[in-house]
Amino acid sequence: MKKIFYILILQFLFSILNAEIIVFKDCKSNDYKFEKNEYKIDIDKGIMTREFVYTDETFEKLRMNDMRVQKENSSIKGVVKENGEIITEISGYPAFYTQMIFDTFDKTIKLKSVLNNTEGISILSNCEKLIKYKLES
Repeated sequence: MKKIFYILILQFLFSILNAEIIVFKDCKSNDYKFEKNEYKIDIDKGIMTREFVYTDETFEKLRMNDMRVQKENSSIKGVVKENGEIITEISGYPAFYTQMIFDTFDKTIKLKSVLNNTEGISILSNCEKLIKYKLES
């Protein structure tokens, strides 16, 4: 019985120590210009971290509409890998919500919008680099 217990503990520890990380780097948008725009996705922890820095021109344009806009910012969202797609948690209400879809095949980040069960998908960013690696400790 003790052997089984130790084996389960070791298996649990090793499963935590191996993490799959995907990084979408140098992402470009049609609407905004960035000095830095990257998405780091930790599949095993279910966390997406976005770090971005607007260009001065984009920052000033956005700042005119909203004084809360920051030049440098980061955000964190929950993600899940479902049917081969990496998607974020739902933001919004049941009648209207959005989700981000990360496409590793063509290095794009898409925005899925749903309004009263009518779905639309648009490309949010095209990324130049996609880096996949596994962390092992």
